[in-house]
Amino acid sequence: MANDMATGEVRPQTDAAALLKEAEELEARAARKEKQASADWCSAEGAVFLERDAADFRERATAKRAKAQQLCNPGHAVPQKEECHA
Repeated sequence: MANDMATGEVRPQTDAAALLKEAEELEARAARKEKQASADWCSAEGAVFLERDAADFRERATAKRAKAQQLCNPGHAVPQKEECHA
């Protein structure tokens, strides 16, 4: 789901190409964080945070790639229940 924080609107993310582009951007951010973590100027404490951020970016990229795969192969997707708000 894509959320528009300004309006509170929630709409499904249906463009697989956009999801793959976002995943690539997250992978690039992860690579930059890892490069910073291994730099000579980076402290051990700072490296821990940078590596954690890189892992988070990679996890989010993996989720986006999986979602894009589901959109490309809709017959293989597991239907999800929608929540009811009373």
